[in-house]
Amino acid sequence: MKKLLITLMVLCMVSAGFAGCGSSSKGGDETSNDDPLRVVLIGNQKFGDNGPMDDMAAGGERAAKDFGIEFKKMESEPVSFEEDIRTMVQEGYDLVITTFPYMSEATKTLALESPDTKFAAIFQSINEEGNTIPNLWDTKFVGQTTLYVDGYMAGLATKTNKLGLIVGGEEPSPNSEGNGFMRGVHDANPNATVEFAYASYEDTAKVKEVALAMINKGVDFIQGDCGSADSGIVEAVNESKKDVMMFSVICDFTDSCDNFAGSIGMNYGSAVYDAMKYLSEGNFPGGTQGIRDILNDGYFLDWPTYQAFAERNETYGEAFAKAIEEGMAIEGKIKSGDLEVPYDPEVPNWNRISSL
Repeated sequence: MKKLLITLMVLCMVSAGFAGCGSSSKGGDETSNDDPLRVVLIGNQKFGDNGPMDDMAAGGERAAKDFGIEFKKMESEPVSFEEDIRTMVQEGYDLVITTFPYMSEATKTLALESPDTKFAAIFQSINEEGNTIPNLWDTKFVGQTTLYVDGYMAGLATKTNKLGLIVGGEEPSPNSEGNGFMRGVHDANPNATVEFAYASYEDTAKVKEVALAMINKGVDFIQGDCGSADSGIVEAVNESKKDVMMFSVICDFTDSCDNFAGSIGMNYGSAVYDAMKYLSEGNFPGGTQGIRDILNDGYFLDWPTYQAFAERNETYGEAFAKAIEEGMAIEGKIKSGDLEVPYDPEVPNWNRISSL
């Protein structure tokens, strides 16, 4: 019995020693298996925009809560994209999430440099044409279908046959959205024309300047695709005191503009959420590309904003109410596959679209 007790005591001491070797404090050289996964969202635009950046941050915060992940967000400038991403890799983040095509080259460079770190590229097209990166997942947003519906409704409701389109910057997906808008206008009203210009995703004053120039040319509908900087179109419309209507993507300006005709919603945050979910479940889809469009709730038409405009606007309300009926029918055809709006990343050009 005495020998048995001694043996048990020795075994307990050895087990305790092994347990002590397997744990460490936060400041130690080793980490516990219980330490949470760490994810950082690096944005090339400012948070606090009530638009895409805040939507992505909210998606990250939801995932952090649901999956017990440590989540951080930060802003970056073009001159420091690579440096900021590299710093986060060196700090040991398990997943680095970057935003929009302007960050694609830096994201690719660091993903190739750091094969043990996972990367998610939101609203970017990297894993294409046989060139894939095994530790990187990207999400391509294709919204030409919803912009087509906006263009179709504007083409039906316009009184001047002159419409405007302002895109924040020259990028493949926004270009395709612009071409989708133009196709919708042309299919609804071949006699109309579309003025087009690039502006900015952050410089509200520049967007306003472009919008005022279009208003002075006689446009009566402007499609904005500049994120929160579409507020520059709001200012231009309000100051002009003319019958000029506007659409926006992701932002709802109903409360600040009586002539706000409707909003297209986008679920940027769901892509961030999914990336963190995949990481936590151990099935991160590196080397692949996710597609977000009207069929999987990547984009959606926020019909209550369109209907509210039709009800309150005396000049365009009746015509726009009829246009909404047509727009809903078009949406149905797109979702059923009866109508296809092609992904067209060329620079939007009315002469090219109207000649197709």
